[in-house]
Amino acid sequence: MQLELGQDQLQKYKPLLREQLKISTAIGDPNARGQRNESLAWFWSVEVDLGGSDHSWNEEFYQVHWLRAKSLRDRWKEELLVVESEMDWTCNFFLRKAAQWIERMGESSANQLRGHACYSGRQSRMYLLLAQDAQAAFQDLKCIQIDDSDE
Repeated sequence: MQLELGQDQLQKYKPLLREQLKISTAIGDPNARGQRNESLAWFWSVEVDLGGSDHSWNEEFYQVHWLRAKSLRDRWKEELLVVESEMDWTCNFFLRKAAQWIERMGESSANQLRGHACYSGRQSRMYLLLAQDAQAAFQDLKCIQIDDSDE
């Protein structure tokens, strides 16, 4: 006997893959190591009414996975803030070092130390170029907008 499936059923029920058939331990041990990047298999999102009134195990399962997904999203949002701050700190560091070397160049020139002044000038120029390169590299990354409409 062979069942003929309609197009709507083919879209609803997809082929099962071996990696989707493993057991989720999120309820038994929600803090277990190595679970943060796991996602639910497609069949957990299929709406099925089993006719019973007690769906508490299913609700708890969905709640745990929803909280894990929210936690993962929140961690990535926090990581984005940290990386953006680190980009600013890197540029500010290079600019501060350039200013320090310019100051040293002025002191060396005032003391008639031409070799020291030349070295200070080169160091200042190096840090200014590093700051410019960092600002150019980070400019494209800072323009990327993250969609927060799901909050």
